[in-house]
Amino acid sequence: MTHSSSGTVAVDPFAAYVCTDQGAEVARDVGAQLSGDNAAMHGGGLGGAARICTGAPLAQMILTEMGNMSLDAACECVRELAQSGAILVVLGDKPDLATYRALRTAGATEYFAFPASDDEIIAAYTEAAAQRQTSAATASRPDTEIRRTDGLCIAVTGCNGGVGASLLAQSLAYHSASMTGAKLRTALVDADLRFGSQAIDLDRKDTPGLTEALSSPDRVDETFLSATMEPLNERLMLYSQQAHISQDTDELEVAFAQLVRSMKNGFEALVVDLPRAALLRQPHFANELDALVLVIPAGYAGVNVASRMIALLKSQAPDLNILPVLSEFRQDAKLSAKDISKAIGRDLAAVIPDSGAAIRKAHRAAKPLLETQPRSPHAKATRAIWDSAAGAVPRAHPSPKSKRRIFRRATV
Repeated sequence: MTHSSSGTVAVDPFAAYVCTDQGAEVARDVGAQLSGDNAAMHGGGLGGAARICTGAPLAQMILTEMGNMSLDAACECVRELAQSGAILVVLGDKPDLATYRALRTAGATEYFAFPASDDEIIAAYTEAAAQRQTSAATASRPDTEIRRTDGLCIAVTGCNGGVGASLLAQSLAYHSASMTGAKLRTALVDADLRFGSQAIDLDRKDTPGLTEALSSPDRVDETFLSATMEPLNERLMLYSQQAHISQDTDELEVAFAQLVRSMKNGFEALVVDLPRAALLRQPHFANELDALVLVIPAGYAGVNVASRMIALLKSQAPDLNILPVLSEFRQDAKLSAKDISKAIGRDLAAVIPDSGAAIRKAHRAAKPLLETQPRSPHAKATRAIWDSAAGAVPRAHPSPKSKRRIFRRATV
């Protein structure tokens, strides 16, 4: 530990407690980036760190190595170190889900089986530190700052690429608007400003109005939305725009939460195709959601991302309805639904089957899969996810015949 000029004890940024040459090599690489201090390296591994812990954190981040300890003993050491408030990362040679889940449950911020990358470890630390700052800011923020309106808002995020998250968002939006579905005035919003593909997949015009809306979200009203959104059918409208490669989208991304609040006044339901990176950069956006569908592939990386995102979202929006679903689009390690549920500590809301032939047919027709294959397994899974997402938020809507149609499809 170091001492500040005022005499108070300041916690070192990093300390490593390792017991093998492999662990020491990783710790040196991490330490060089976080502190550059060789004195931060110690022997003794996880057990040694726990023995000298007196209740105060040994460092802001502690990198430890499990070594030959039994899992029960390792978990006990993790609990003791986690109580000190340090961000704790554990290294080990057991690449199984049971070890990962047990150590995370005991309080470890992350567990990495060898070979471990220093970049991955630093990324886990950075995310955990940001999560704590967000939690502190949320706790100090008055409740009146979080304003919710009546429009139902569901977001879909993929834990990895290629899991079918965008396709699922499209299907949920179509079901929401369909006469055989929820029959709601619905907006499908593609929040990927860099590589969003909803307009391309549906063979529709790019909507430059999205950038304009994000530039002045407080000025968005029904007239503006009607003029700038692309109509997909009588009850379904689309916002989807790919920014120019040289355009800075960071400031626009910040405005998504306010834009959603404005759009809730004109739509009964919003479905947001939300990239995971955008959600992690703007975790306060979770406060605007009624449900988040988290699409997980059957692999270790997907489970890892899902666990970390759930932890972050629980701190930011504890009442958010998080719906994990298993995607069979990617085989990865072919983990079972039961194994994934155990690893993330939550039941899966549905399993999205790999419907390759049906998806190809829908993409070639540039139509939603639910429209081309209304009785497909994918359609059945979509309806189950919608029921789980919308059913937790009961809303009374007047009969569609009694409503004024705000948005009509433009005719030539």
